Amino acid sequence: GYLFYCLYLHQTSIDMKKSILILAGLITIVSSCDEDTVDPSSLLGTWKLSEVLADPGDGSGTFQPTDDNYTMTFLSEGRLWMDQGLFCTPSLKLFHQGNGSYDTSRNVITSEECATVDTTPEYSYELNSSDELIVYLPCIEPCANKFIKITDE
Repeated sequence: GYLFYCLYLHQTSIDMKKSILILAGLITIVSSCDEDTVDPSSLLGTWKLSEVLADPGDGSGTFQPTDDNYTMTFLSEGRLWMDQGLFCTPSLKLFHQGNGSYDTSRNVITSEECATVDTTPEYSYELNSSDELIVYLPCIEPCANKFIKITDE
């Protein structure tokens, strides 16, 4: 009986060690996961609109080149300057300079000119593997603007 008890304790000890190692591994993996936030210094500077995505409603839309001269300048301290047009009216060329802000902890752009009494809209963005800035617009079908960096701060 004593031998079986010792084998049981030994097996329980091995199972506990395995469990602790697995738990430690999971904690390490989860804590090392990088949220897809954008490095603030990589945004600073002026970005020019290079392509637009406007899906026709069937999922077949792709980014298409544009010759618009729309630019955005990311300034320090989360400030943003848009030289023409506004995100809240992406199909209109208002040729209206506008202020905005950006938050790299959440990857969102806010345009004060689009704000209402109830809400200030936010537009998510990402930097893709080609260092292109993609800003997602609030459309029924997928739509987005792709920017390339033309100057640093």
